[in-house]
Amino acid sequence: MDSLAHGLRRLPPAFWLLLLLPLLAVLPPVPIDETRYLSIAWEMRQTGQWVTLHLNGVPYFDKPPLLFWLLNAIWSVLVPTLWSARVLLLVCGMGCVVLCGRVERQLAPEASGVASWLMLGLMFFVLYTGVVMFDVLLCLCVLLGFVAIARYVRTGDRKALLLLFVASVLGVLTKGPVMLLHLAGPMLLAPWWSERRPRVSWRSVVVMLLVAVLGGMPALAWAWAAVHHLNPADAQELLLHQTAGRVVQSFAHNRPFWWYLPWAPVLLLPWPLLLRWRRVPAVARAWRESQTARLGLCATVPALVAFCLVSGKQLHYLLPVLPGAAILLSAWLRHDAALLAVKRLWWLVAVIVVVFVWAVLRPAPLDDASLSHGRAIWLYALSAGLLVIAMVWLWLGRNVDSAARAAQATLFLALAMLPLVRLQLLDALDVRPLAALEHELRTQGVPMVRTTNEPGLLTFLARMPAPLPVADDPVAWCVEHPNGVVLAYSGRGRPPEEALTSARLANGWVALVSARAVINRPKSIDRFGDPSSE
Repeated sequence: MDSLAHGLRRLPPAFWLLLLLPLLAVLPPVPIDETRYLSIAWEMRQTGQWVTLHLNGVPYFDKPPLLFWLLNAIWSVLVPTLWSARVLLLVCGMGCVVLCGRVERQLAPEASGVASWLMLGLMFFVLYTGVVMFDVLLCLCVLLGFVAIARYVRTGDRKALLLLFVASVLGVLTKGPVMLLHLAGPMLLAPWWSERRPRVSWRSVVVMLLVAVLGGMPALAWAWAAVHHLNPADAQELLLHQTAGRVVQSFAHNRPFWWYLPWAPVLLLPWPLLLRWRRVPAVARAWRESQTARLGLCATVPALVAFCLVSGKQLHYLLPVLPGAAILLSAWLRHDAALLAVKRLWWLVAVIVVVFVWAVLRPAPLDDASLSHGRAIWLYALSAGLLVIAMVWLWLGRNVDSAARAAQATLFLALAMLPLVRLQLLDALDVRPLAALEHELRTQGVPMVRTTNEPGLLTFLARMPAPLPVADDPVAWCVEHPNGVVLAYSGRGRPPEEALTSARLANGWVALVSARAVINRPKSIDRFGDPSSE
């Protein structure tokens, strides 16, 4: 057993993420973000319109196209499924782990690659690797930019500028100008974090800034191609509302400036738990003699401050900030190899075991679940098995106080949490039963429409050949089509009791409601209107 564990520990950090592959299908598609992005990619595939994005047949300007292009690319290799889409993000997560170690070695060639293990050990990062959203892909682009910046600052190699340009192009095409925000700190503060003699000149800083900004030009070309045939109002939506609007006064996820701060230790787990904090003041002074530590600070603090000032806040927005923290901590560990007390990871194990026991003993999930009893037992058994593996892994390496050992055990703990998240949180949000019923009704020729605010929850999951038509007046449509069905969505309240099937969402609900039920209770249509919170 010890020899097997020793052999597995020699695997490169990125390969450990492959353990996620069989678990990518455990979680249902997360509404409304993941379902929306899958539907946009599906509509792109169905219509062949690769430039202007569409959601429910309407031009969609909230995000650039790179993620949707990549989803269609992987669907061309694999079949279009939720699992294959998540494989794309898993590969991006593996790239993040590799590039984090590459940045460390650019600045400290003698480094052992501990930054990669620290990145792999971030539980929040592991839980999001495999969710079809933009932030892991953006994190990969940001790290590619860090590699280019570190190489250019260290060697002056102009090829690094080409790599920086490529990283900027990909990052802006992934999530827009926020890519430049992540790169700004390491570029602007290069004269401070670099130890070169003479230090990096401001001319070099300006060159890097210009190259990064020029990397946004392809995104501008895409934006022009996407809107040049649209009316001025839609063009303004793309170029102004979805960029400056989010920064100046967000219209979604508006939270106070300090909101991220109490969450920061949680996002960095397990490392804040394992740090020997009495030794931190001594190693924290390592920034005076370590350009790796300085770069880590420059990659973390300015971006975090900027995100605090932006009104729109979500935890996953900080995913591209995490590599900077891993790079900083790697410099600390080279200064003091005994900085981590890996035995404290047993406290995290104990917490997750308590959560597991609570989940098993509680009378029912948060809402009516669609899982069969047998499937639920299988998921609990899977979670228990992964918890046992994590504990055995910790025990076998009890004499090895290293970041690699902690990262490996934390990975197993994160994997053990996935079935619990499914059972206790996401099962009630699973909209796949609605998609199955929609597909069945459509094949039977039942007329169907959707409400105006329905955010593409079922388009991909039901494999719709085209989005459902919209009903501006659902009551009038139901009178004309008494045998029809309405796909209704609301950001508040509870679904109608007479719905054919429904799902509760984090905010609101979605339901398939028969036309006759709508005719019998017209007031229930009031719930279908645009919620004021959106």
